Amino acid sequence: MHFSWDHIRTFHAVAKHGSLLAASRHLDLTQPTVGRHIDLLEDRLGFTLFTRGREGMRLTDKGADLVATAGEMLGTAADFERVASGLEERIEGTIRISANEIVGALLLPGMVAEFMAENPMIEIEIEVSNEVTNLLQRDADIAIRMFRPTQNDLVARKVRDLPLGLFAHESYLGRHPEPESVDDLAAHVLVGQDRNPSLIAAYGAFGLALAPDGFQFRCDNNIASINAVRAGIGIGPLHVGMASRWPDVVQVLPDLPVPSLELWLACHADVRHNKRIRMVMDFLAQRMKAPYDAFPG
Repeated sequence: MHFSWDHIRTFHAVAKHGSLLAASRHLDLTQPTVGRHIDLLEDRLGFTLFTRGREGMRLTDKGADLVATAGEMLGTAADFERVASGLEERIEGTIRISANEIVGALLLPGMVAEFMAENPMIEIEIEVSNEVTNLLQRDADIAIRMFRPTQNDLVARKVRDLPLGLFAHESYLGRHPEPESVDDLAAHVLVGQDRNPSLIAAYGAFGLALAPDGFQFRCDNNIASINAVRAGIGIGPLHVGMASRWPDVVQVLPDLPVPSLELWLACHADVRHNKRIRMVMDFLAQRMKAPYDAFPG
């Protein structure tokens, strides 16, 4: 049997995203086209890959058996593309960088401005997401991560640690006494997350037990939480280096042993073949040693 590569790619996207609509957005295709690809592939195979329902597209047992193989095929194709594009010596083309909300929206544009000015033939795409990008399937060329990457076949480079602390705007501290201990935080307005429980666990490690409603301001968008602290709503975590650029934001409980974030750069191991990706990696590694220098404040 002969299969269309596009149909296999569509099958993998539908399996990954769970619906024709979500897969169509990921692939930049129309929803009817995605549905037609699945129908044609099922006709070619002679069995169904998905059950259709109100909750989306669910893999059948046979479909589930094929997902891993389709993923391997995507990875092999991505390897071919990386090596082939790396054989081009001219420093031009597109580099896609994945980063979380804070780095991607607040820090990265200022960092790459200098590089783009010096390399006008390079185009930069920034994917801003707190989800982990799959570098093995070419979701991005370079990922900036706050933890050590563990995927096989990746080249990872630790750039530095980013210290964190608890901060409040001076206007908030003008209305409330500054906390002198972790226990005092229970009487303060805390800026925290909505559905993400990680901050609750972090406070728990300091001995302060919090329920989700322990945060009077809740949002899973990091930039909104930063701005909530800057607006004087309450006390919340910030990058120490970033907060140092805002003289009206004050660190509270500075001796609290808040763990630092690890700042890593990662890319596929085939980067050694691609001159432009290697150039961007080296540039970012140097610039991210002082990540807040290009931050507008």
